[in-house]
Amino acid sequence: MEERKTTVVRIRALPCDWWKPDGSTSAANAKSFEPKLVNATVVLRWDGAPKDAEKEVVILDTDPSTDPFAGFDGYDDRSLIENTCNREAKESWFLEHHPKRSEAGMRVHAYFVFTCMALVTAFRLHQQQAEEAESRGEETGIGRFRRQLEAANRDKVIVFCGDHFGIFRNWEVFLLVGVSLRERTLMGESAQTVLARCRARRANNS
Repeated sequence: MEERKTTVVRIRALPCDWWKPDGSTSAANAKSFEPKLVNATVVLRWDGAPKDAEKEVVILDTDPSTDPFAGFDGYDDRSLIENTCNREAKESWFLEHHPKRSEAGMRVHAYFVFTCMALVTAFRLHQQQAEEAESRGEETGIGRFRRQLEAANRDKVIVFCGDHFGIFRNWEVFLLVGVSLRERTLMGESAQTVLARCRARRANNS
């Protein structure tokens, strides 16, 4: 296991004379202006990189935590969203090229793009799991699915009556024709319970 060292320093309550909740303002020049306070996280070393590899990264935030990694972890999460979601959606999935220049058109296009991204991600994960299973000698793919489907339905039969048909378990058919099955009878099964599950009732022969 490789260990990488990250060194960060937390600086709290820095007066910020250009920031306010709704953006920058010219009111910063007024004598009555009270600057907002922000926090800074200075990354002195990132994942064991040499100290002279690049300039220090400074992350500004309003998180009240005193934990020096609060701003760093928050930025890390944000970078994942920006790099693995927003950038890919814009560059690879053409999120910016919406078909209709309206709010509804853009909203539908964004939903469609992110849905496709989620489906592709799920498919890639499934494909990766299948490849790992194959490398372990396990059976995968459509052949395994068909065998599983066959095993789940091997005791089912289809019964036709005129223009109608029904799919039953083989023991249900025996119960419907009047054959007594001790094991199923002990489980409370009968022709009436089978018909009840099918939302049907026994025809009156009289």
